[in-house]
Amino acid sequence: MKSVLFAACATIALAACGQSTAPATDTAPAAPQSLMEQVQAQAPADQLVGAVVALQTYQHAHPEATPVCQHVRGTESRGVIPDNMDPNSIYGAHKGALAISVQCGELISRERMDPHEHWLVVYAPGATEAAIVNCASGDRDQCGPINRTPSTPAPASTTTTP
Repeated sequence: MKSVLFAACATIALAACGQSTAPATDTAPAAPQSLMEQVQAQAPADQLVGAVVALQTYQHAHPEATPVCQHVRGTESRGVIPDNMDPNSIYGAHKGALAISVQCGELISRERMDPHEHWLVVYAPGATEAAIVNCASGDRDQCGPINRTPSTPAPASTTTTP
């Protein structure tokens, strides 16, 4: 009886050899997503955290990018910059890219936000890494509350002559 049972198990084991348990696939692997697509696929909170990490990584690799972000006071997505963006705004050079604002500084509510500690983390289509842009222009914040929503240029006026 034991030999019959042993022979049956051996037959089943030999029959199973050479058979793949993985299903056969004839489809090509999915193309890798761009960095911008990867970020857009994340939850909104994860996008903001990722932007802070991208800024800190950039500043670690580029010590000239000062002031260093010691404390994060706020983050906010600016969304994808539209094609009709005013080319003279800080957003103008980044049409079609996803921009996330990171405001750094002391964690004291009565402390004014310093434009030199305000950064844009920009994920451009097809780019392999984020571009980091400082929002300061002198003592003016180019991406602060006044410019919270990127503005588009006024339409050109048309005149007709009789």
